Amino acid sequence: MSKDMTNAKKPFNKKKLKYGAVATAITVFVIAIVVFINLIAGLLTERKGLKLDLTAENYYEISQDTIDYIKALDTDVEIAVMMNEEDIVNNSMGKIILESLAKYEQNSDCIEVNYYDIEENPDIVNKFAANYNGEISEGSIIIASGDRVKATSIDSLFTIDTSSYYQTGAYSYSGYKGESEITAAVMNVTDANPVTVAIAAYYNGELIYHSDLGYTMNSVVELLDKNGYSYEVVDILADELSPEAYDMVILPAPVSDLTDDSITKLEDFLYNNGNLDKNMIYIADILQRKTPKLDAFLEVWGIEVTGDMVEESDDSNRQQLNVVRNTYGMAQTVAAPVATISDSTYSEGLSNTKLPVVVPATRNINLLFDANVDRTTTALLTSSESSVLYPLNLTETKEVSLDNMTDEGTEEATEETEATTAFDINSAEKGSNVVMALASKVNIDANDVTHTNNLLVIGGASFIDPYITGSTTYNNAEFFVNTVNRICNKESAVIIAEKHFESSAIDITASQVTALEWVVVAVIPAVVAICGIFVFIRRRNR
Repeated sequence: MSKDMTNAKKPFNKKKLKYGAVATAITVFVIAIVVFINLIAGLLTERKGLKLDLTAENYYEISQDTIDYIKALDTDVEIAVMMNEEDIVNNSMGKIILESLAKYEQNSDCIEVNYYDIEENPDIVNKFAANYNGEISEGSIIIASGDRVKATSIDSLFTIDTSSYYQTGAYSYSGYKGESEITAAVMNVTDANPVTVAIAAYYNGELIYHSDLGYTMNSVVELLDKNGYSYEVVDILADELSPEAYDMVILPAPVSDLTDDSITKLEDFLYNNGNLDKNMIYIADILQRKTPKLDAFLEVWGIEVTGDMVEESDDSNRQQLNVVRNTYGMAQTVAAPVATISDSTYSEGLSNTKLPVVVPATRNINLLFDANVDRTTTALLTSSESSVLYPLNLTETKEVSLDNMTDEGTEEATEETEATTAFDINSAEKGSNVVMALASKVNIDANDVTHTNNLLVIGGASFIDPYITGSTTYNNAEFFVNTVNRICNKESAVIIAEKHFESSAIDITASQVTALEWVVVAVIPAVVAICGIFVFIRRRNR
């Protein structure tokens, strides 16, 4: 080859240039489209929350019940988090908090979520402190609407697993209840007609109910608080039950009988100087002693809480579940009868009427009349036709007053009810029994305006046990709140269950483990080797 030919320049390839320019233009165009789509997707994600939550219980989402409620808001609400977003992200569960709070803002035009560094902006604390008596510190979450303020904290959004401390030396999170806490607070500060409840939890400075029911009574308070009710804990013997201060009173399973003065307080409260329009909830329990004066008060309303406990003889009509019947918060497994909602009026508004209502450790209720002059009685929950009555040996109550109240007398008054032992469930008489009832008194004034008293009677405190009300398996919590809302003329309930952090385990046998080992160690490498040899031979023979 000559030197001239070697040094000759290749001709200019216009065709290749053309195709190269087109390819470059297409590449630039595609990149521009991708960038544009990413920008739009980012904006939509930020404003509309267009993210896909693939977690087991949708930890980063809020429920449709919450969305429906906040979409209907017509009052401005601020959710103020007293911590920087960057600091929350550094928390192990911070992403859940940020994402779930963002959903409130994305689904309501009336909700605004703000994050504050209270060290850099200390005045923000004063903004809310004027209408809030508690302490506001770093990590507090304030929910405010006008001059109404509720507060929680980042730590309160999670359930702590205390048992993990004994295994690892540190506490861990077992669940997220942030939606329940925040939604309840939003409901509370936006409720146009808040109901104030007096919870008569004390009797001359002592707990009125058996100490084993402490966790259950706290569950009652939580349900009311999370559904927009204001409450005060009172002493029925020492404090005044003023109709001007309270709309409803709750009497939680007094372990001993009440004094005449206490009964008169309840009667005067409900009578309300002839104006009525006051309500009461009486929670009975198998741990009570005999209460003749309280029984006489209920009899006027057409209600009798008997000395029998409702049990179920048919396995298909009962469920094994956990309740708390001790002072340590430990679960106890019991067989709970499944009840039927007897009046469909009180099932209206339930999100899922197919969920069962269970009634563990519940006393039977007799309705003494259907209607009597200005009073009526209604069965709300009944047991099945296969249920039986287990007789309780209720002990006599030692009358307690200011004159004979002593530590020794108080201890004697809180002895557990003893149950009879000679009982055969198979030979016992079977039949449906009332376990929750409502008594009402109606008066029409001179202006044809109707005024009503309602007395709701629950046969057992475990109906609202925290293990039951905190579960999505049962309808107890929603039915309870729905019933209380109805008698108080409040809007329907929004019951949000806790989201549990559960790791899924793979159930696999030893033989399956061996098979997987062979697949990974031998089969897969062999297939890859065979494919490689095949490709090598095919290319070599071309």
